[in-house]
Amino acid sequence: MEKNKTGKYLKYAIGEILLVVVGILIALQINNWNELRKTHLQDLEFLNNLKVELSVDISALRERKSHYQRINDNIKNTIKLFDSGVRSLTHDEHQEIVSALTQFQILTPITKNINRNDLVIAQGTIDRIDKELNRRFLTYLQETQSINAAITKLGETLQQLQILHIHPNVVYNEINPTADRVDFDFKEIFDNRGIKNTLQKSFNYRRAYIGEMSGKIEDAENLIALIDNKLEGENKK
Repeated sequence: MEKNKTGKYLKYAIGEILLVVVGILIALQINNWNELRKTHLQDLEFLNNLKVELSVDISALRERKSHYQRINDNIKNTIKLFDSGVRSLTHDEHQEIVSALTQFQILTPITKNINRNDLVIAQGTIDRIDKELNRRFLTYLQETQSINAAITKLGETLQQLQILHIHPNVVYNEINPTADRVDFDFKEIFDNRGIKNTLQKSFNYRRAYIGEMSGKIEDAENLIALIDNKLEGENKK
């Protein structure tokens, strides 16, 4: 200060401070870039995993839909036999009726853990990635849950109808390998209005579920298309 160098020292100090500040800002920027990059990679992984999940849903729905359609075709043909009043049956017709009476109660929803994405939904991950995808995926999960609950109830109803109308009139031969698997009096079966109505209910319940599955397949396919568009955009970043 005696040599009047105060200004030089102040300039030097300010320069040092600015250098430190710039260094800190650069470090923060690099850290932010790394965090954004990490989040971006996590988003890509999540979207790909979600796409796989939906693809699995579609495969399961298509397989179940095909299975239920075969059961309904069988029941439909059996009801036609009931209506025709036929008393002399071919071997194929006999097998068809047996199959209808043993499978009519089959009605269960697709097993899907709708809670597996609760964390990412709660954290807002999907909403941050794409609000439209978030809205449509939430709707997909909620509708799946509602449909599954309704189908479970209908399946329980068919189980009760089996106990009331099928078990009293059909003998299941599961132990004796030489006997027919199912034994019953065809005339008694054909004249039993309760059995016919039971088959009708089974057909209608399953047909409704087949329609719901078709809708869910379409919804899942639309979600996959939305994810593909999002992945294409993310990969360009």
